[in-house]
Amino acid sequence: MAGRHRRPPKGEQAALPADVDLRLHAITQGRTVTEEGVATLPGGAHPYAYRTLYQPDGSVDRLLERLAPGPLQPPGLRAD
Repeated sequence: MAGRHRRPPKGEQAALPADVDLRLHAITQGRTVTEEGVATLPGGAHPYAYRTLYQPDGSVDRLLERLAPGPLQPPGLRAD
């Protein structure tokens, strides 16, 4: 009969699969994991830079910043 407690995995078994959530990587590795890039919101024409910081305590900090200068209103709409 197997005991309740198992030894921690070693070697290849200790590595997390590549598709594991980045938050889990941060928790297990004990360091902040950063995901960043540039995206366009659905139906939008302006690019945004995004950065997500996954903290070892399980918290997540997100930043979204508009890159393109110009009006915040869609073209054709006027503020009266």
